[in-house]
Amino acid sequence: MLGYHGVNVHGSESRNKSMIVHIKNPFEHAKPEDLAKKMIGKRIFVGWPFLQEGQVVAVSDSLFKYEKMVVAPGSPARVVSNPHAPQGLSHWKAKAERIETYYSKRCGVITGNVDILLHVRPLKGLKRLESGAFVKDYEGPNKETEQAVQMCLSEVVSEDPRFLEREAPPLSEEFPDGSKVFFLGEHAYGVAAQVASTTDTTLSVILAFFPSEKAENDKFKTIVANRKAIPYYPSFRAADLVGISGRALGKITSSFMVITSDNQKTNLGLSLKFEAKALKVIDYSRKEGRNWDYSQKTIDLLNEYKEKFPEIFRILDKNGDAMMKASEVFPGPDPDGKVKEVKNWLKSKGVRDFEPVSLFCDQLTKETVAEIEALADTFTKNKSSTSIKKAIVKGIPRQAVLKPSHAVYRLQNQHFALGDRVTMVQDSGGVPLSVKGVVIGLNAKSMDVVWDVPFMSGVTLGDRCSQYRGSTVEFNTCLNLTNPQFVTSTNPKAPPPVRNQVPFKPRFGPHPAINPQPGQLPAAGFRPAPQTNQPGRVHIMANPNRGGRGHPNGRGGPPHVSHAQPIVAPALQTENNEAAQQKAPPTAFTNGNHVPAPMLSRGLNPRGRGGFVPGFRGGRGSGSNGDRGRGAPRGGFRGRGRGSFATPLPS
Repeated sequence: MLGYHGVNVHGSESRNKSMIVHIKNPFEHAKPEDLAKKMIGKRIFVGWPFLQEGQVVAVSDSLFKYEKMVVAPGSPARVVSNPHAPQGLSHWKAKAERIETYYSKRCGVITGNVDILLHVRPLKGLKRLESGAFVKDYEGPNKETEQAVQMCLSEVVSEDPRFLEREAPPLSEEFPDGSKVFFLGEHAYGVAAQVASTTDTTLSVILAFFPSEKAENDKFKTIVANRKAIPYYPSFRAADLVGISGRALGKITSSFMVITSDNQKTNLGLSLKFEAKALKVIDYSRKEGRNWDYSQKTIDLLNEYKEKFPEIFRILDKNGDAMMKASEVFPGPDPDGKVKEVKNWLKSKGVRDFEPVSLFCDQLTKETVAEIEALADTFTKNKSSTSIKKAIVKGIPRQAVLKPSHAVYRLQNQHFALGDRVTMVQDSGGVPLSVKGVVIGLNAKSMDVVWDVPFMSGVTLGDRCSQYRGSTVEFNTCLNLTNPQFVTSTNPKAPPPVRNQVPFKPRFGPHPAINPQPGQLPAAGFRPAPQTNQPGRVHIMANPNRGGRGHPNGRGGPPHVSHAQPIVAPALQTENNEAAQQKAPPTAFTNGNHVPAPMLSRGLNPRGRGGFVPGFRGGRGSGSNGDRGRGAPRGGFRGRGRGSFATPLPS
């Protein structure tokens, strides 16, 4: 339909007519529970007009979220409705309005009222099963999205051929004779092999390995384990050990710029931390939470620096962030020469060779990497082609070997640590196939490896290793030999092994803990409110001097006091009642005259509504004994007034 709609594509609404598309909702009168039974667990295409495949995991309306779950063990899964959390009600409405507004103003599509949302997890790709079949793999809860049900399609005319599920191919086709593979058996794990022959269900491979390789792997791990443990101190403790303030410590460990007479800027700081760039120096500084920690190496370097050039540390607490002149730091005759002397001293201590790395990674030092390289060179020099042993293994299943092209599918969720011995199992990339190395650095999504032999595309990893020996690779390109995690039985009838389903996500450095709303997941899912077995009682604040019916104090009365003695102000109570009566303040005023309150019969004080007792803040009608003025014993004065009253004078 052509009409004025104000479609906004390039930042401003259109003032001309636009072609508007109206969507007819085929699920307009459908119940959410019926849609949940029909769609949950099925694939769906979302993001119209640019369709993307996903899987429906839940259905929600403005009040409930419908999920399929197993209620009792052994019973089939059924649809369960969970009410939204209190904050989820407005969240759901805002999400529905946002979807409707986006299609209306951005795409020129009238979707109608969005009453039902589908919770969809997008397609991530294909994963290979142990049987060799490829099935679809969907994202986790953290990437779950919500889509209007009328904007989703259950099928398309032409599907993407890259993501079509495939059955396991025959062994002779997947592993032709002579193809290179890696053996995953318990013995000789990770050894390079070659396919000799295949049958319908099994295959035979020829292994080639050095018998001493298993013992070599443990020696590399020993070098990392025997590293000298360096203690770290928080910033306030480090400042106390050096004898300076925390402000001075922050300046000298970062950048401290000084301007010489020729307007040249010179950094006299140690450059151990970079807050804005989120960088640290291995073995010198680190950040835990919001605070910086410094090692014993940093403390020793600062003490030596302070002893050598105390003038710098005396000026660090000066107010202001402006760069200081050399004459202000060194008031002597030759300040520029002093700055040059400090610069040369820092260079002699290796400060300018410090390599800043990310806060969110863990790495080995240059000294440890040099030891690893020397040990690898020793092992390589002692090996020769005559010491290679060969063995043939027959009748093993297909999951007992790893094809290089299958590494990206099968080596998921593999865990690594510093010093682990690895071998390259991917036949694409710059690192040669089956070359071994040692992990010297762990990043968020990759790791740094120093390899046993140099190769053309190798780097120095920031001068941490020799030329052409290092590279940064992904986790699924290498096989961990120190910590075998994909060991498979060579018996064809054995069940497939249970793989690790926990993703490897190394977390180093400061990561603030962001908790989701109560009863909800971080992925903006609408979850039920938290259920508690014993809900806390609601306590209403009450005036302790205000009683209720049946309460000893009565309504508006002060705390109950024994009839044996009169009530006096608490601050004036003494052991002697007579002295207390003489010093007690008046309880009423009559024409400006203070009239003392005498003792009445049976030791009772006047009572009634409107009575006043010093030292107490009661409600209306505060009586001395908490009585409401009705049914008082004989001799008691019964007042009805709401204001102050005076007791009659004795005749």
